[in-house]
This record gives sequence, structure tokens and C-alpha cells, in this order.
Amino acid sequence: MFQHQVLQLASQFADKVRNSSEVERFHLAEQQVNKSQSVQSLIETIKKKQKELVHAKHFKKEMYKKQVEKELDELNYKLDHMPIVLEYQQRQVEMNEMLQTIQEVIAQTVSKKLEVETGGEIASGCGSGGACGCGNKHKKTG
Repeated sequence: MFQHQVLQLASQFADKVRNSSEVERFHLAEQQVNKSQSVQSLIETIKKKQKELVHAKHFKKEMYKKQVEKELDELNYKLDHMPIVLEYQQRQVEMNEMLQTIQEVIAQTVSKKLEVETGGEIASGCGSGGACGCGNKHKKTG
């Protein structure tokens, strides 16, 4: 019964996150990038150049390979500096930060309640398994 309640609450929380303004801004930016003819055209050109680069490497055409690499660098720079793409990348960063924060809050809250380890760090003690919780086998005194 408890597990069902936890899963139900998690689902409700996920709905709240999905309907947050951060997620809405991310989806709007994503849609704008997907609908942009200039962005999509540039992406197609980059894909074609990448194929050309693979062929140049395969046939060991060193001069041509260098030329295509230079063209690819220029195309990628142009794509990465388009305002619509910069906006999308910023929204991705915001989404990642929000999701990382949520994960950290949940992990810290659970670890405080259950005294579990998080992130590979030992929560407390000296690490050798004794009564203090550290992991050491301490000799009893007294």
C-alpha cells in the first residue's frame, strides 16, 4: 500500500514538473528550433559535410579532409551562435539544473531519513563497519 502511495505522489510531482514554467519555456524553444527553416537547413548542411568528412578520411584525402573540417567548424559556429539556438541551449541548461536540484533534494532528504550513502560519499564514521557505523571492527573496551 505504501509503495503505491509513494508512486502516486511521484506521478503527481512529475505532472507538476511537466507543467512548470521552466518546462514550458524549454518546449517552446525546442519547437522554435524545430520549425526554423534556417536552423533545419543549416543542420542538413552540417550532416552532408559530416558525410563528406567520413569519405575524405576513408579515402585518405588529407587536403580535402582539412577543407571539410574547416567548413564544418564554420557551420557549427554559425549554428551555435544563432539567437534561436542560443535560447534553446539556455533552456536546456535551465532544465538540467532544475532536474539536478530535484534529484539532489530527494537524495539528501532520503539519506537523512534512512542514513544511506549518496553520491559515493560516506555519510559518517571512519569507514570500517564498527558499531559507530563507520565500517571498522572496533574492539570493545571496558
